[in-house]
This record gives sequence, structure tokens and C-alpha cells, in this order.
Amino acid sequence: MKTKVFRFLICILVTVLAVGMASCKKDKKKCSDSKPYYCSSSKGCCAYQYSDLHGTCFNTLEGCRRSGFACETCHIEK
Repeated sequence: MKTKVFRFLICILVTVLAVGMASCKKDKKKCSDSKPYYCSSSKGCCAYQYSDLHGTCFNTLEGCRRSGFACETCHIEK
């Protein structure tokens, strides 16, 4: 009887470890050196710090605002 309980507990432990390992994500860089800024709202990369959420990147916030769209600040990936 003890061996059946022991085997059952081992199966539970292996299952929990397997699910835990499978759920881990590797943190990969999404952006390249030519477009180092990651824009979280548009989920894309930019060459400059600001994006109008329509695929255009700007090096100043004022330039982005002139596009007429909402602007987002993008951040360099670490």
C-alpha cells in the first residue's frame, strides 16, 4: 500500500514540475540594433523614441503630435 501512495506522490511531483518548466518563458529581445526601441502599445520596434501607433516613429514628441494621432513613448529593451 505504501508503495502505491509513494508512486502516486512521485507522479504528482513530476507532473507539477513538468507543467512548471513548460510555463517558463525565455525573455528574448524583440528589437534589432537598427530599431532598438520597443513600443508596448503597438507591439513593434522603432528607430526613435516616439511612435504614433500607426507604424511611424519620431525622434521628438512634438513631431509625433504633429501627425495627428495619439503618441506613445517607446523604451530601449534591456
